[in-house]
Amino acid sequence: MTFTGDERAQSVQVGAVLLFGVLIIAFSSYQAFAVPEQNREVEFNHNQQVQTHLQDLRNAIVSVPGQPSQQAVSVQLGTRYPSRLVATNPGPPSGLLYTDGTTNESQNLTVRNAEAINPETADYWDGTAPRHYNTGAIAYKPEYNVYGEAPETVYEHSVVYNQFREGNITLSEQAMVDGRDITLVALNGSMSRSASDSVTVDVRPTSQSSRTVRVTNATETSNVSVSFLSRLPAEEWRVLLEDEIDPSPGNKSNDRYIANVIEAEGPGSLYNVTVVFERGATYRLKMAKAGVGTRVASESDAYLTTVGSENVTVAKGDDEEIVLEVRDAYNNPVSDVEVNGSVDGSNAGSLTTDTESSDSDGRVRFVYETSQSTTTGTATVQFSLDEINGSFDGESPEDVSVPVTVTEANPGSGGGSGNTGLIYNEDAIALNSNGNTDGGVDGGVQFSVTNELGEEITITTVAIDPVNDDIIRLSDTFSNDRDPAPQENEVYIQADTNGYTDFGGGTDVPRTVDVDSDGSLNGPNPVLSDTSTATFHLFEFIQDTLFGSSEIDMTGESVTITVTYELSSGGTDSKMFTVTPGGANTNEQPNADFTITSDGSESNGKWDFDASPSSDPQGDIVTYEWDFDEDGIFETTGQTVEKKRVDSGTVVALRVVDSEGNADTVRKEVP
Repeated sequence: MTFTGDERAQSVQVGAVLLFGVLIIAFSSYQAFAVPEQNREVEFNHNQQVQTHLQDLRNAIVSVPGQPSQQAVSVQLGTRYPSRLVATNPGPPSGLLYTDGTTNESQNLTVRNAEAINPETADYWDGTAPRHYNTGAIAYKPEYNVYGEAPETVYEHSVVYNQFREGNITLSEQAMVDGRDITLVALNGSMSRSASDSVTVDVRPTSQSSRTVRVTNATETSNVSVSFLSRLPAEEWRVLLEDEIDPSPGNKSNDRYIANVIEAEGPGSLYNVTVVFERGATYRLKMAKAGVGTRVASESDAYLTTVGSENVTVAKGDDEEIVLEVRDAYNNPVSDVEVNGSVDGSNAGSLTTDTESSDSDGRVRFVYETSQSTTTGTATVQFSLDEINGSFDGESPEDVSVPVTVTEANPGSGGGSGNTGLIYNEDAIALNSNGNTDGGVDGGVQFSVTNELGEEITITTVAIDPVNDDIIRLSDTFSNDRDPAPQENEVYIQADTNGYTDFGGGTDVPRTVDVDSDGSLNGPNPVLSDTSTATFHLFEFIQDTLFGSSEIDMTGESVTITVTYELSSGGTDSKMFTVTPGGANTNEQPNADFTITSDGSESNGKWDFDASPSSDPQGDIVTYEWDFDEDGIFETTGQTVEKKRVDSGTVVALRVVDSEGNADTVRKEVP
């Protein structure tokens, strides 16, 4: 047998080589194209996840006002590819989370031309000195192997957005401006974390409270403004603030108060953006400082102000508490600060203590006392964060002067205040929408109050809380194309300067009405001079029935009213009273009273409230209702409320109701 010319073995070898070559090409293609594409998808999905984490971080930062506790947010900086049997993966991708400008004192948020309504607070917020607050951004920069066009995700000034080479895409709304509310949260600290795993960011409330300061433009030709450095140009901020920009500047009925958003050149790639607010409006400024990472600067006391003690009147032989508050540059309370007090002049009364330290709410309480030999007239009580000496200046932020009027004792009153304050005239009547007491359903309520405070006041809010739970709405019967008038709007207040609020289709009750900003149609806050009378028109009350809703005859129906007002001399106060058109029903009015007790040092800020001292001539109190947050709305029921956490200085209200729906209220301050 001959094998000359036999090539069969060669064909097998060639086939094996060709098959191996095909496998090599297929594997190379898989490694070169399929693996990167799969890894790109992994990186893209991770980028979507980290954007959600940045929004969680944003939510933690913007919630710092009113949030006393630290919040922890986890951010996944990198990811890992799926394991492979044959193909290989590059190293796991990582990311960098870092702060930008948050410790650079030249990178600021600045408030200009803002003057506080409270005269003592205006020593600091005087509208002339710009107030600067260091803040910046926190950003995530991915370091992917394949997804090269991934954005840098940035948080700054309450907004999260993706920064691409071609432009920006916002991921959240802004939280700085809402009508007349301006909320500014500064970001402070230093952080730079690079990893492929998750890291935890602790958001620490360095300066916080739920406190607001009312401010307005300092002069007739100036505008309150807020300036800040941003990676976003003014054009994109106009889009973010679109719902707050007034298309008709000066029209305060549309609840839009931004006059303009302008831009100037900033350092490097940053824009200097300024939000300009309209003149003639009062804004509620809330500020806070959030710390992340290291090098977070603490805040110290910046100024001293009064809290409801701007005008003190005391009869000879009596005493009166004067409350002040130590605040930092963000208007938030500072504890454990020593405040000095002194009475200027001789035989002008005295303070029971010369120094007090601020509590956890930043408040200090001094007691001014007089004797029968104290000289009547006006005395000046001085308070300061420094020693009181010849350099005392009542107009400096660190010093406060409180005028105290000493009067002759009022015989038989026990030194009480007598018939002073905002006085309800016990004249409530029920009317229908035509202003008559006959024909139709008398669903509206009219009553009056007289200003006996000794100075002009401006009414800002009215809380309306009917005793009858079936009363669910307040809705007038007139359209909004008519000029505002008594009995033709849900709330109309006739005073020296009239005020009104109309809600279009009505509003649910109970509720607190902000006279000059709520509703679809509103006027200015009503002004009431000393000894003048204001008449309130609330039209019309609607009840819920088995067959739907309908007007209710308000004769004999009790409604608790809380009127909040600003004093011309500065500060705010309120008066709570219950109106019953036509007077009490069959039964006589009950009498509300309660006690406040605690377990002393073991109470941990919790108090027991007991309404058992309340009484009723017929002995048939059926409901005990409580207001623990000073909004004039009674949310809690029960004769006793135990272990309730309420801050010292809070004014708690009790309403008792008898079987005929007659009600009485009383308010007391938590010690």
